[in-house]
Amino acid sequence: MPKVVHHLFKPDEKHLEQIEESLLLSASDLAKDTAIENIEIEDIVNKAQVSPSTFYKVFHSVDSLFKKLGQRLTNELMEHVLSQTPEIADVASRVAIKTRKGLLIATQSPFLASLGLKAGWPSSNPDDILYKDIEKDFIEGVKQGYFTDISPSIGVNIILGCFRGGVRDILEKKHTAEYADKVIFQLLISLGVDSKTADKVSKSSATELPMPTKGLVSNVLSIQDRTKAD
Repeated sequence: MPKVVHHLFKPDEKHLEQIEESLLLSASDLAKDTAIENIEIEDIVNKAQVSPSTFYKVFHSVDSLFKKLGQRLTNELMEHVLSQTPEIADVASRVAIKTRKGLLIATQSPFLASLGLKAGWPSSNPDDILYKDIEKDFIEGVKQGYFTDISPSIGVNIILGCFRGGVRDILEKKHTAEYADKVIFQLLISLGVDSKTADKVSKSSATELPMPTKGLVSNVLSIQDRTKAD
């Protein structure tokens, strides 16, 4: 059995980052078979092969670990989606394309999407990258006359709610490729887009999304690939 590592002395910043990454990845691995609320510190430290005292140098609790995991996954995924999405002047099309890319994550990587949902992804925290990006698009959509002039926070939560519902549905049931069209159509209608425009935009936003090849998201994907091979 591998020796459990005890960090008796204060680790340097780089070492702490490595410990955090190991704990996050270990928790991700456990979450593929166990509900997050049933995962305990003992499970995580055993998986990561570190001591409880080392765990507490980085996180206060299991809950704080999964909040961090959700934030990391959300930010990495959002940065990846944005890097794969050219700036589009028409905001209705832009929102539709970004939403479809998010739904593709659930289709291409159900384990990653399921883990993200369990960890609170996508977050409604106004400080998160995803929230800020959606808020920017919504405000611009109001200016362009596409979206109903309501509070940006309400608009953002409409988008997040439609997206979460679509991802959950994709994870729970088998759907045709056209299901994403229906989610996007309903999202646009909920924001105030007229039905003719919503129908056209939802069907013309087909796209592909290569998955990240580095970072925590890539590590979580490697767990998924290993699980398929077992």
